[in-house]
Amino acid sequence: MQTPEINYDAIKTDDDVPISSSSEPCTGVDPSASTTMTAVSTPTPATPESDHTTPKHSLDRPKMGEDELIQYLDNYIAVGVLVKRDPSYGTDPENPVKLNSYPAAEIAILESHGWIRTETITYGDDLSFSGVRIYVLPDDIGRKIIPRSSTALRRALKIIMANIDISVEAWEGKNCLDQKGVSNLANGPEDESLWYIFNTLRNPEPQVERMRNPYAGRAMQELLTVTVHGEDESGQDYTGVLGLKTPLYPYQRRSAATMVQREAQPAQMLDPRLQALKSPRGQEYYYDKEEGSIFQEKKMYSEACGGILAETMGCGKTLICLAVILATRGHFPEIPLQYQETTNPVRQTTGSLVEMAAATAGRFSLPWKTHFDALGHRGAFYDRCVRACERDRGAYTVTPPPARHKGRTNVAFPRPSPQRVRLCSGTLIIVPPNLVNHWQNEITTHTDGLKVLVLRNSSDQTPSPDDLMQYDIVLFSKVRFEKEAGEVINKRSSIAAESPLTRLHWLRIIVDEGHNAAGSGHRTNMIHFMKQLPIERRWIVSGTPSNGLYGVEVSLASQETHTSDTDLSEATTAVLQGRKKTGNALDSELKDLDRLRYIVMEFLDLKPWSNSRANDPANWTKYIKPLGEDGRRRKAPSLRATLQSLVVRHRLEVIHSEIPLPRLYNKVVHLEPTFYDKLNLNMFIFGLAVNAITSERKDHDYMFHPRNRKHLSLVINNLRQAGFWWAGSDDISQTIDNALKYLGKHPAMSEEDTVTLREGIRIGTIALRCGGWCAFKQMHELGVFIQDFPAHARNMWAIDQSVAHQEPLLMGITQAHHAQKFVTKHLNTHDPTEGLAGAGIKLRRELSEREGDNSSPKKTTPDKPVKSSSPKKTYTKGLFKTLPAESPLAQTKVVATASAKLTYLLDQVSELHKAEKLIIFYDNNNTAFWIAEGLELLGVDFRIYASTLKPAMRVEYLTLFRESEEVRVLLMDLRQASHGLHIANASRVFIVNPIWQPNVESQAIKRAHRIGQTRPVFVETLVLKDTLEDRMLKRRKAMTDSEMQHAGDLLDDSTMNSIIQNERFIPMPESEDLAQISYLRHPSGLFGRHKLSIADDEDGDIKPELPARATPRKRKRAVLLDPKSTAEPDLVTPKRLKSASSGLGFVSPHGILMTPPRVWSRSPRVSPVRVDSSSLELAHSAQPADARQAAGKPAGKPSKRVSIFGP
Repeated sequence: MQTPEINYDAIKTDDDVPISSSSEPCTGVDPSASTTMTAVSTPTPATPESDHTTPKHSLDRPKMGEDELIQYLDNYIAVGVLVKRDPSYGTDPENPVKLNSYPAAEIAILESHGWIRTETITYGDDLSFSGVRIYVLPDDIGRKIIPRSSTALRRALKIIMANIDISVEAWEGKNCLDQKGVSNLANGPEDESLWYIFNTLRNPEPQVERMRNPYAGRAMQELLTVTVHGEDESGQDYTGVLGLKTPLYPYQRRSAATMVQREAQPAQMLDPRLQALKSPRGQEYYYDKEEGSIFQEKKMYSEACGGILAETMGCGKTLICLAVILATRGHFPEIPLQYQETTNPVRQTTGSLVEMAAATAGRFSLPWKTHFDALGHRGAFYDRCVRACERDRGAYTVTPPPARHKGRTNVAFPRPSPQRVRLCSGTLIIVPPNLVNHWQNEITTHTDGLKVLVLRNSSDQTPSPDDLMQYDIVLFSKVRFEKEAGEVINKRSSIAAESPLTRLHWLRIIVDEGHNAAGSGHRTNMIHFMKQLPIERRWIVSGTPSNGLYGVEVSLASQETHTSDTDLSEATTAVLQGRKKTGNALDSELKDLDRLRYIVMEFLDLKPWSNSRANDPANWTKYIKPLGEDGRRRKAPSLRATLQSLVVRHRLEVIHSEIPLPRLYNKVVHLEPTFYDKLNLNMFIFGLAVNAITSERKDHDYMFHPRNRKHLSLVINNLRQAGFWWAGSDDISQTIDNALKYLGKHPAMSEEDTVTLREGIRIGTIALRCGGWCAFKQMHELGVFIQDFPAHARNMWAIDQSVAHQEPLLMGITQAHHAQKFVTKHLNTHDPTEGLAGAGIKLRRELSEREGDNSSPKKTTPDKPVKSSSPKKTYTKGLFKTLPAESPLAQTKVVATASAKLTYLLDQVSELHKAEKLIIFYDNNNTAFWIAEGLELLGVDFRIYASTLKPAMRVEYLTLFRESEEVRVLLMDLRQASHGLHIANASRVFIVNPIWQPNVESQAIKRAHRIGQTRPVFVETLVLKDTLEDRMLKRRKAMTDSEMQHAGDLLDDSTMNSIIQNERFIPMPESEDLAQISYLRHPSGLFGRHKLSIADDEDGDIKPELPARATPRKRKRAVLLDPKSTAEPDLVTPKRLKSASSGLGFVSPHGILMTPPRVWSRSPRVSPVRVDSSSLELAHSAQPADARQAAGKPAGKPSKRVSIFGP
């Protein structure tokens, strides 16, 4: 091994002593070997050197001087053997022992300072090599006699320990030359990834018999009690824990009991900086690899009073927490040691026995509330005792630190007065805003008798400390708790000091979805405030404590399954082994470790990581992320020990053996793209091809140049949207002209590029000749085909009037929805179609004006209710009007759409929504808009769970989907599906576009496949056959786990980059006359799907407006994304630059946004052909009129076209 150079001549201490050699007998050596001991010349005391298994404790030894300390061999620990060669015997290339492998200089200097002693072993007649036994003086023996502060000597000892053979065989002289079998500290345990460690932690094993606290032991026993099916004295089912209505599964009982055990009696753990080793002679010692220190005695620390509840998604973490709260209801935190009074307080008057007993119970934190509640449950009430205990509740006084200077008092920052803090048995629970209702529902469903205070909104006031003490749970939304924290960082005076929460010493705090508690690797105000609060027990609740820490079941959920007999155990083992090593994911794991650091140090206050500077703190970076010999970061053995002491989690196989979930079926549905699907995708490929060829695939003009990564990400984002639908582009003719000019100027270019450009020009020409596709572009519509539309209005409602005579009629989906609403609105009239033609003309004019008219459109729906003098109508009678079955309008049907994916979704919803509940995951607001319009046409009641909705509205929609039998379809933004949501009511999951990151896909799937699910769950990912998204998904499934960890985005994968660069055109017919459209298996009536509500006082002539539905309407401008959203979408959204009239969209009355993709105003330089808008505008959709008008351009002037390929 190559060792660093150390200037040992410069190392001098006052305690240097001369060294000489002498021989001593040594036992336990191979008979053929002889030994020589290097020792101090002073005579060695006679000691039974053959027995070093149980050396005397250092404190039992008499005081001795330096000579005695060095010569007394029992003071040293036998650590192993080094092998050296004698250079005088020449060089033997076959000899495994290298000449430069023996650290002679390090051994000499350490021995001269008394840090080590050596013993030489020779073997028979072969004198070319020998073994050197190393004895090391531990740091906890003789530090005053032999200083151990030299950094250079520490480095020397680390070099020796890194090369030493610690095996018994080497010590006994049996395998000194067998270098392949060397057992040293450098050859430690195999590298394990953070993810692998997390998934292979030991299962919780609560041990009631070890509990010294009888009350905590009783709580654990109650939690572990199996449900008794029958009735107790109260006439109710008994579950072991008073107030818990729902029986726990076995793993839930063990997890809850383990939590109580860690709270009440944290175990003692070895200092994580130390490795426990055994010497060749059987003596146990402890080695600090980073510092180069050896200790004879253990250094022990208490585990955290709390930890991380990390049971997998959907396994009842909320219920486990509630069980812990109920089992320890009425328990009190102990008074901190530094505030405990050393003498019993003396009363001014003699108290009664009840008063003195109550005071003693409070002083010693006895759970009197639990005792009296249990008596009350059996019918025995002791109100006087309870009142006495309330009066003498435990408390202590926190005195401010002494003033540093005895000068004048600072008026602006007066010295704080002593604060009286009372013990409180309550639990603080901090949850994301969208989970407040979930916790309330869980408390109501599973518990009985808990007193709960909910503080959700910023306007909710925190009660006084006296009132707070009466609650078992104080439930905060995260936003509301952050307000309680205030601006506390770097402030000498803060709002936090005035919070009523600081006046109580809380029993426990639970932070749900706590992986976000520490922010992005930095201290947040919330963490700072929680650290200041007096709280005894602290818990983070999250199945994914950090981005890369998630269960193996998440990886399994994204795997495609075909049969029901897949061996879960084999699949689990395969995934674990595939990700056992860190591989290329080291950087991401180090970021995860940084996030964990703040949880461990700032929130959980785990020693020694959180020790003060004066109390031997452990350096997280040095021990958890140490540097290897090659200078690269590596993980340390202490990582597993630290996680094991914090995490409460069962392995996947244990949970499945105790509660097998219904089967999960995950498959990919390949759909044949329509003519319009192919045309949309080919336009993107054409634009990329023109850019690649004209830029000659080099320099900054090339889209795939590293400097253009943000722009390329936007293009790929839009290209993936086109897999569902794309409304076209404005630059096709310019792109064709650029391609033609380049062909004319560069006739000698490669045949492949020539063929590509000619094919692109052909397809671009097809697009320009396609009247329907151009109309989609102009009006920003998605095509639907209507059979038997009323003849007198066909021409006015056709999106392409040149083919209005053809059957079925091609319309825009928004047009079809308006026609549907018009007829429904007029169901009370003799002829509901009267005025339909005029309405079509008006709507068509509004849609056509979107392309060029920049004046604001006339709103058909007011922003605010119009005040009317007429009395408010009532609908209490539940009257409504429907389209008669004999009406000719009943024959008008939606028979097809221009999007293969939309057709498939509408068919599946029609077939399944009456018997099952469905979730449709989308990754783009435009996609959500088209799906919502399609569901409106079907008359299917649905709700949208989007990031743009207010939290209260999201909660309302989610509750309605769970509990209502009418709302059976939920559209969900993929960015909102990552954590915490419980939607086990749904058994069908549709993913509109394939997802690159498997863990994002799995998180979405696990919203439905979780505890509480009673049906098999069917997941379908929709993919257009033989397109880029098809190849993307195949590439993702073919990637190894190591490759996937390194490629957080598809552009990070070189293979995927190559696939995109070499994407070819999709074959397609010459015109839309031969267009392949996607027919519905079950055509749906257009005009018979909705009802018209009739007011109580109407006689049939009044035509009230139809109440607003949940469909997004294109009317109100809004920002593309919710800036407060912390979710991580699978699609890459580059940082916003100044955009050209984009980023605006339309918002429905319920908050869903309809937004065209963004356009970058600053873009890569154009290719060598310098023309305006040099290629296809891939980053610019055919925007709706409202979005273009939002740019504020003068009326009558055309919108400026902006291309990502040029100005």
